[in-house]
Amino acid sequence: MSAKLRLALWVTFMVLLVSVMVLVFVLVINRHSLPEDPAAYLVDVVIDNANDVEFDRGTFEWDDLSVYKRGVYCSFYNNNGELLLSADKEDMDFSSEPFVANQIRTVESGGREFYLYDTYVDMEVSGLWIRGVTMTDSHQGITAIILRLTVILLPAILIITFLGALWISSRTFRPIEKIVETANSINDADDLTDRINLKRGPKEMRQLAGSFDRMFERLEKLFEAERQFTSDASHELRTPTSVILAECDHAKRKDRTTEEYLESIGHIEAQGQRMSALIEELLGITRLQQGTEKYPLREGDFSEFVSLTAEGFVPQDDRGIRLETDIEDGITCSFNASLISRAIYNLLQNAYKYGSENGFVKLSLGRDGKMAVMSVEDNGIGIAPEDQDRIWQRFWQADPSRGENGSSGLGLSMVKEIAEFHGGSVSVKSAPGKGSSFSLRIPLEEAGQ
Repeated sequence: MSAKLRLALWVTFMVLLVSVMVLVFVLVINRHSLPEDPAAYLVDVVIDNANDVEFDRGTFEWDDLSVYKRGVYCSFYNNNGELLLSADKEDMDFSSEPFVANQIRTVESGGREFYLYDTYVDMEVSGLWIRGVTMTDSHQGITAIILRLTVILLPAILIITFLGALWISSRTFRPIEKIVETANSINDADDLTDRINLKRGPKEMRQLAGSFDRMFERLEKLFEAERQFTSDASHELRTPTSVILAECDHAKRKDRTTEEYLESIGHIEAQGQRMSALIEELLGITRLQQGTEKYPLREGDFSEFVSLTAEGFVPQDDRGIRLETDIEDGITCSFNASLISRAIYNLLQNAYKYGSENGFVKLSLGRDGKMAVMSVEDNGIGIAPEDQDRIWQRFWQADPSRGENGSSGLGLSMVKEIAEFHGGSVSVKSAPGKGSSFSLRIPLEEAGQ
């Protein structure tokens, strides 16, 4: 049995249960609201009305009289038998019956029995007949009406309830069906780009669909990172692997000298080191993206750390380029020293590699609102506008010839991941032939935290 049908049946059962309870309650109240002896109560009501009759200036006062009271219907006639006032109950019109004072009679009408009681009120100048009528079994009469209404209405109420509950549950569970359909579609087609995108439906279902969409998005990123890592690693490792195999093939020749063997081993070692560095950089980026390795953030003097890192930086090839610094004191941030030092190293190394010979590289640190901004500026070859979005991609290089000296093209990609890991960002301003300025922004540590 589906959940929708179960819910509809449960709601229908509860409505049935409540209806039965209400019916029992009404019958009990009915039993206690009507008198146990209808005949005696009939006499009491008629006598009470007789005592309350008032005749003033040729007219009767009706305000204090009761034409109906707890199952007793009263009618008022003058001496000539003309009806003056009644409860307008057609099936209890016994005006054709002769008046018999102070005597309880049993009469029939419409297949039912009634008690009839008359009394005469003498007003000296006029007179008034009061006739009271009630069913011989008031309880059964009203109970029969209630039961007839129940038999007629209850099935209709239950059917409407069942269909309404089934309709509501179908609309409620429709988003779940869409979630299942999307999950099956992703599984069958192996396409993690598909999303549920539930815009309408109950709030809880929209939240559930949103959670699934975020999970699918994260899974897509993880699988994409894995595919990217495999593709990048296989692509970049192909060249050093080919060099190593070629050197090994050369080393197998018997006519080679000791120096030539050592040279081949040196080439193999260099390529092995390049492969090791490449793998470490790829693993570092992947770990940051997937969060598989913990890098704790600690509050510290960011100004002092950047200054010490700049002092300890040694470029691979300075080409006469001088390093200048402009670091504002007293900037405090929460950062991971290992990651930030790597970002600084990558930015400085990139600036030296693409900088102009005998030019300059300037490292600056300052505040911009609630962010600490570290900039690395050079006066090198610059970056074309159409390439400025591509520099963050893995293995992309503005000048491929510069990467022949051990560069992997992963430095700026790593800087971007480090900035985002710290809740910040990285950007570039550049013009061909005029140099570039890279800015890394991370949140400042707020006072009191």
